[in-house]
Amino acid sequence: MAELLAGDDELCTCGTIVAEVFQGLRREEGRRAIQTSFEDLTFLEPSGIGLYFRAAEVYRRLRQTGRTVRSTIDCLIAVIAEENACYLLARDRDLDAILDSGLVRVKAWPSAGAR
Repeated sequence: MAELLAGDDELCTCGTIVAEVFQGLRREEGRRAIQTSFEDLTFLEPSGIGLYFRAAEVYRRLRQTGRTVRSTIDCLIAVIAEENACYLLARDRDLDAILDSGLVRVKAWPSAGAR
């Protein structure tokens, strides 16, 4: 992550990621520094209700193929990345399933060796 922050690529986030990260921070210590780091990122928001319909469609289509993701939130994150032509950096089995499905035109962030 430090390599990404120090690099030339534009790093983005969205509200659901901010909420998920900060709900997991148990200690007050260091929270302000993390908040400042997030505030320095480009903030992406869904363009409108159509993106929520798209996230629901991805969720339904995954279920139809026998793959159930635990949360619609991961589908929303994937379609926000798709809408903004972003790579997705995640360590999450549901996001892996979404990306592997081919239902969204998003790729996982390439490792430094692959770039």
